[in-house]
Amino acid sequence: MTGPALPTLDNVVVVLSRPTEPMNIGAACRAMKTMGLRHLRLISPLNPKGRSARALAHGAEDILDDALVVDDLMEAVGDAGVVTGTTARERQLRKRALLTPAELADHIAAHSREGRVVIMFGTERTGLTNDETDLCRYLSTVDTAPEQPSLNLAQAVTLYGWEIRQAMQRAGAPDALGARGRGLAPRGQGPGTRPNHPHRGTRLPTQRELDHMYAHLAHAMTVIGYTPRERLKFLTYLRHLHMRAGIVNWETHIYHILARKITVAMRAPRFDGLPGEPELSDEALAGMAEEIARGPQEPD
Repeated sequence: MTGPALPTLDNVVVVLSRPTEPMNIGAACRAMKTMGLRHLRLISPLNPKGRSARALAHGAEDILDDALVVDDLMEAVGDAGVVTGTTARERQLRKRALLTPAELADHIAAHSREGRVVIMFGTERTGLTNDETDLCRYLSTVDTAPEQPSLNLAQAVTLYGWEIRQAMQRAGAPDALGARGRGLAPRGQGPGTRPNHPHRGTRLPTQRELDHMYAHLAHAMTVIGYTPRERLKFLTYLRHLHMRAGIVNWETHIYHILARKITVAMRAPRFDGLPGEPELSDEALAGMAEEIARGPQEPD
């Protein structure tokens, strides 16, 4: 049997949501390259690859050139197993769960063993939206002076990039062990990265898979009379529960089967699925039920 996968900076994706200052984009590229981060995604940016951005990206033009520019949040984070975010504001539902940059970096390093991890920064003036924070399994804030509580966007990328690099070095990531880090002893797998399910094929679902599951539940809730407001509140709390407790891919099948049984019982139209996702046919749902019935098994 092989040992656990190593953490890697290559699995970390920086997402800047709706940045309005091209110079911040360029400066963020330079900060990323300095810390060994390579993957940048931009949601609805303003002139992201123009002269101002390129001037501040000095030495990191490749990060800027390779940056993925999208218009939709799910396009930016849909393939990630874990999404994290940064905020300067206390959030009503999550204010007691805000991590320090170092704590967040430890989680990012641990989750990078399994797949893609996103760290998301909001627009300069208002930060992340509620919809964006709802997708974040972990939120972090920087303890700053009250007279000037928020960092410049590029400064925030620099600070978190440095913490991520330090966490990766402590965890033994080969692509983070520079000359100063080679003497650091690797740590264990880090803080609670996943639920402990000894089930064959267990993995973290991507955000797109989770979005598909929540959409199916929303369809079923509509069928039995939930109002849009009730549905939104319920699913928001359910999403936060899953983020605290963790959820793995085969557990999403339970919700798909439940939602389908509700629509069948109510003789309502079936949920055909989100665009780009596999069709939830009766055969597919039967396969999900069979996998659940097998229960936990020893991994291969």
